[in-house]
Amino acid sequence: MLLKKFKTFLGEHWWVILTGVVLVLRVPSLFEPFTYGDEGVYLTLGQGIKKGLLLYKEIHDNKPPLIYLVAELAGNFEMYRLIFFLWAGVTIFAFHKLTGVLFKNKAAKAITTSVFAVLYSLPLLEGNIANAENYMVLLTIWGFYKLVKAKSAGDYLWVGVMFAMAILFKVPAGFDVGAVLVLIITTQKEWRKIIGNSFWVLAGVMGPILITVAYFAGKGAGREYLMAAFAQNLPYLSSWGTSSHQSFSLPIGLMVRFGMVIIGVVLIFYYRNRLEQSLRLVLLWFGFAWFAALLSGRPYPHYMLQVLPAFALAWGWVFSTRLVKVIPYALLVVSIVTWLGFKFWHYKNLQYYNNFYSYAVGKKNWESYGSYFSPQVENIYELADYLGKRTVKDERVFIWGNQPEIYALAYRLPVGKYTVAYHIIDFEGYKVTIDALKAVKPRYVVIYGDEKRPFLELNIYVATNYQLEKNIQGIAVYHLLP
Repeated sequence: MLLKKFKTFLGEHWWVILTGVVLVLRVPSLFEPFTYGDEGVYLTLGQGIKKGLLLYKEIHDNKPPLIYLVAELAGNFEMYRLIFFLWAGVTIFAFHKLTGVLFKNKAAKAITTSVFAVLYSLPLLEGNIANAENYMVLLTIWGFYKLVKAKSAGDYLWVGVMFAMAILFKVPAGFDVGAVLVLIITTQKEWRKIIGNSFWVLAGVMGPILITVAYFAGKGAGREYLMAAFAQNLPYLSSWGTSSHQSFSLPIGLMVRFGMVIIGVVLIFYYRNRLEQSLRLVLLWFGFAWFAALLSGRPYPHYMLQVLPAFALAWGWVFSTRLVKVIPYALLVVSIVTWLGFKFWHYKNLQYYNNFYSYAVGKKNWESYGSYFSPQVENIYELADYLGKRTVKDERVFIWGNQPEIYALAYRLPVGKYTVAYHIIDFEGYKVTIDALKAVKPRYVVIYGDEKRPFLELNIYVATNYQLEKNIQGIAVYHLLP
């Protein structure tokens, strides 16, 4: 009797319980120290935009513009994380809305939403960090929701717009459009409707993107925008798998993975009349997102966030009496093999939460708490404070290293268009950087000793024009000679 009441309680109040679980999992992200490099780049570029710099031409990164506009709106790290915290809540709600149009069974809605919400919140997939993937997931989810409910040309246009906005957070979201088009082909019976609906989706995708192209072209940065946000991404992404950092051990190269997706599409098309729309949607979404997440072969866990919604939806069939109940287990095997085969980086979830809640109840001080995230935490905050106090508003500084958080914490912009050493190296930005240094002559230059890749011109320029003012555990702070 008690067990029956407990099951009834869970069935009626699972959403409340899940909300509590998600809060427990996500609240620590609001109190992390500012150590994650990508967020440092976003905030630095956001501050640059706020100060009037032209994105891509005067300050650079290789993603589309929306992530930097969010950072500009936030202004600082704490507000940036708060925006993402709220965004994540909307994302989970949108996913639950999608389950409502795919499943009639309440248990299916509950389990799929729970799987998504928990995995989306864990450090396992870097759900605690506000990367572009974490933002774009909301838009792809809403795009598929609009697709399932679409009836008119305007509806299909809005589907495309949702995916365009996702692409303007990060380009790999464009592969999900492939799943949309194949789903239209396998759902519609008339070629006229297939062509018409596909046209409106593609029009919706291209419209916002072309507007951004026109905007940057009008500002004189059209070429830089297209190169940085789109053209540069392919060689940049593929550079990992062909370098000494090669991560994957499975013998499945890019073309093999592409062939696997094509075979899957052909099979779904052949058996389209035997597969219900929701099942086709999940399988196609998973396949195209899987290919996109593995495009570069890089082992960053947040790449797999693109696959997560389709993976979570598959668990809606786990209680089915039909053969389809094997699908979630099959996708689980694929995901595990992918994770291990491509050697995705692993974050320790239990240690992460133990670290925060020990700090929250006073068992750890700030220094001990922060050192869990990086041994550089104290150095980052000390350098940001040091530079912020010794420079004035709008004064530039230069850091040869990969700690852009210092710029954002000090509210100081870098000299030149690049915020990190690896961008100067990857994009052959040596000359433009040294020219900017000679033109600006910043009062402070910081050299991180852990960046071993050579920049000979920088070494000569600093040795000639600067004197060492401070050394912080191997980090040299130089001051311009009078």
